[in-house]
Amino acid sequence: MTIQLQLFQNETTQIEALKNYTLTNDEFSAHPLEILEQAAKTSSYHCTLISDNGIIAGFFVLDSGNDLTTYTAEPNALLLRGYSIDSTFQGRGYGTKSLAILKDYVRANFKGIASVVLAVNKRNIPAQKLYLKSGFTETQRVVLGPRGEQFVYELRI
Repeated sequence: MTIQLQLFQNETTQIEALKNYTLTNDEFSAHPLEILEQAAKTSSYHCTLISDNGIIAGFFVLDSGNDLTTYTAEPNALLLRGYSIDSTFQGRGYGTKSLAILKDYVRANFKGIASVVLAVNKRNIPAQKLYLKSGFTETQRVVLGPRGEQFVYELRI
């Protein structure tokens, strides 16, 4: 397994791969194609692919827009949103390995960033465990998301 994080380039091969992206439980995250539609309307979305030897296994956005102020007072932060692992790749360590290289990815691609924040649904226990195991910490902040209460976590860069 060779996990890489790479900025989405809107290439035909990437779009075709995302058309085959499967989310059997999309209760907590939108499908990458839906997120890309939103991304087309804003320059603050930095869509990122999680790949294994060129095969797309996951997707997320690092958002530098105005929504950040809902989650943190840190001016040099990015908001991680829409994080998912393709259902056919779940349970194989892709989440753990992709989050393990997130700090280096942010340092290499986003200068001056001090932290990455995210909101995780209070009912999404597996995701909470993954984020905490990956170095995120709870911030005591709770926000109301589209699917209920969400805990805000932070990863210091």
